[in-house]
Amino acid sequence: MLEWIEQHFSVKLSYSDLQEVKRLGKKGDRPRPVVVTFLTLGIKIKIFMQKRALRDTNYYMKEDCPKHVLEMRNQLQEQLKAEREKGNMAFLKYDKLVVLKQTPKRKFSPSPIKPKENMPKERNTQTNKKNKSQQQNPSARRSNSISEGVVKPSMLNFLTNKNTEINQETSKNNA
Repeated sequence: MLEWIEQHFSVKLSYSDLQEVKRLGKKGDRPRPVVVTFLTLGIKIKIFMQKRALRDTNYYMKEDCPKHVLEMRNQLQEQLKAEREKGNMAFLKYDKLVVLKQTPKRKFSPSPIKPKENMPKERNTQTNKKNKSQQQNPSARRSNSISEGVVKPSMLNFLTNKNTEINQETSKNNA
């Protein structure tokens, strides 16, 4: 069973991850179903999420439910078909029929009314932050660009200038 799970679902399990594996029915010519009980719910969910990997094979998976739930699901199967024929999204969840309401993919909103040209536009102003100093003239903001004519010395220039000054001092001391 572990090899089969790894082959079809690419999930590597150990013997300790399985609680019980048993075949149902009597030995005979027909293939018998296998009931697998996993140790944790997480492993079961991980395998059930990859259930579509069995789509083009002779195998199938379904959840094992108590007898009264299976009877209830069989009764609801006709209602399920009827709801799907109506175009509703419907499915069985444990022993209940769930029908989702049809909603359009997106709701259209009316176009916004264009503002009149003679009306002044509102300014978007931000509230002042507590810890920021308030500026008197917002147009006097400075940028760090070179286009302002101020060239800032870089760290490389500083180190180079420092090294040349040290070299000049040592050459004076040696002479």
